[in-house]
Amino acid sequence: MIKASVYRERFYFVLAALGLITAWWLNALAVFEQADYLKAWFGSTVDLVLSVDLSIVAIAVAGFMIYESRRLGMKRVWLYFLISGITALAFTLPLFMAFRERKLREIRLAGGKLERFEFDSHTVDIWVPASLHAKTPVLVMHDGRNIFDEKDSFTGKTWEVLTAIREEVRGDSPLVIAVWGLSDETRLRELAPQSILDNHPEFWDALPADFQKLRGPGFSDSYVSLISDAILPFALERYGIEHHPDRTAVMGASMGGLISFYTLAKRPGLFGTAIGFSTHWPFGGNVMVDELTAMLPPAGSHRIWTDHGDLELDAYYAPFHARAVEHLRAKGYQSNEEFAAARYPYTGHHESYWSRRVADALNWWLKAPNLYEIPT
Repeated sequence: MIKASVYRERFYFVLAALGLITAWWLNALAVFEQADYLKAWFGSTVDLVLSVDLSIVAIAVAGFMIYESRRLGMKRVWLYFLISGITALAFTLPLFMAFRERKLREIRLAGGKLERFEFDSHTVDIWVPASLHAKTPVLVMHDGRNIFDEKDSFTGKTWEVLTAIREEVRGDSPLVIAVWGLSDETRLRELAPQSILDNHPEFWDALPADFQKLRGPGFSDSYVSLISDAILPFALERYGIEHHPDRTAVMGASMGGLISFYTLAKRPGLFGTAIGFSTHWPFGGNVMVDELTAMLPPAGSHRIWTDHGDLELDAYYAPFHARAVEHLRAKGYQSNEEFAAARYPYTGHHESYWSRRVADALNWWLKAPNLYEIPT
């Protein structure tokens, strides 16, 4: 969708250029030939039909331009009408449409910009807020293909992170680093906590047959290293951000929740917060819950968010979620400010459900006043 918007903008600019060139060229010919504009417009019934037709179209276009400019906050729309008087509607309408496309993309990108990089065969999309400064918070997200653009997403839906930032999140907008997985076939091996998976190959036996075909050695340690030692330092340097764990979070859903907690366990000096939506504790069950929560740093300087719904795959999560909460409470995670154990009724295991939780989790992480009540 974002790429398509850029292409549409370019298309309209090309049309505007053609409209301007043809308008000036043909008008120059008409003046050179001393053409009678009034007679050409109303000289015959056919001329009158075309003139009335174009006039009605022009009125409709003017109404559309005024409405859209007000709706989108586009300024000085009157300039398009002024320029039309000395050029042509064939120039100003495509020009307006090009700037409208740019404005729509600006709104979609929450006033920031999106940049794409490549790290060790991983695509990395970085959203840069307009209000970038040295203490800008940094959010690293897994399954990056599902974060920003519907056309990239495996399900055709995104987390609508930028919508949440634009409309609901308060405080400083974070720099968002969306890390794509290596491939769909290797996702489980890349996101499953490696030190636990390597010691428990029986985890694979509990999976459906289609997933058992994907079994193999885990390599999430390499993934954590990629994020921590390459991608994050690159982003901090490129955008002039001073690192601090309190302002650095890692977020994911399902298996992305597990790798978020594993990342926090492995790199507690880099990340201060881990957020997991529909954390996939059933991968390994009680063993995963016990061993992963045991790896997490004690309470006091870190924060953890984990949640679940009650539909689809999430319908099986409640007992594992409760066990994880029990363990984390025992480690000292007591206050709502440092530990969120959320439940979202009537939601399931899908980007369209997780998108409803993004603003809650981000406001909780960013400590937005009175905006991070945790659904229980």
